[in-house]
Amino acid sequence: MLFSLGSSKANMDPALINFKVLYVLTQLCGLTMIVLVGTWIGQHFGGLGGSSNPKLEFNWHPLFMTIGFIYLYGNSILIYRGFRTTRKKTLKLTHAGIHIAAFILTVIALKTVFDSHNLASPPIPNMYSLHSWLGLSAVIVFSLQYVAGFVAFLAPGVRENYRIALMPLHIYFGLFGFVLAIASALMGLTEKAIFAVTNPPYSSLPTAGVLANVIGVLYVVFGALVVYLATEPAYKRKPIPEDTALLNSSSVNE
Repeated sequence: MLFSLGSSKANMDPALINFKVLYVLTQLCGLTMIVLVGTWIGQHFGGLGGSSNPKLEFNWHPLFMTIGFIYLYGNSILIYRGFRTTRKKTLKLTHAGIHIAAFILTVIALKTVFDSHNLASPPIPNMYSLHSWLGLSAVIVFSLQYVAGFVAFLAPGVRENYRIALMPLHIYFGLFGFVLAIASALMGLTEKAIFAVTNPPYSSLPTAGVLANVIGVLYVVFGALVVYLATEPAYKRKPIPEDTALLNSSSVNE
């Protein structure tokens, strides 16, 4: 009864209503993005394959990067605001778990792109484009951010005042890595369209080219929504009683 009353009051908050609408829109945008990338590589680039066919193996790269390094990464950023009534400790573990899933998919995506270059005949040079430089930079930022966040916020023994001091940096570099991933994905999408959409050419805007552009627009919209939802002060998650109890318990243990 009390929960229902609390929920009713929360539902009357205009900011929370706006957040829910935008959060659902973000999820629909992200899922549509994934479906369209799958459609793009399936209908126009032959689908997926293994190392015996480097061109088809490459197609895992945009698919897994879209799922892991954009969609899951974005959702890990929003997890605290999207599930605001869940205990913070549970959210921390979920946040870390989503990051692990994103990291695994990203590593597989990187392996497939290096394989597709090294196993091609003749081999294709690696790490020469701006896309590859920014992409690898985003992966490094993501990885360092995960290690630092795990040590600071999940490992036992770190004083609360240190965690409070590190939180702004954690938030900033999390968003910076996400935006860098979006920028790299846009470059990679354009690069793929220019090199692979050739008959008819990308400049004539065939179906494959239009689909690539639509996917790029969805990348931008998804990224913009994630950043807005994560930084708008009105949408900030309010502490629940369980969070206060956990904080007091941590202070006593220290």
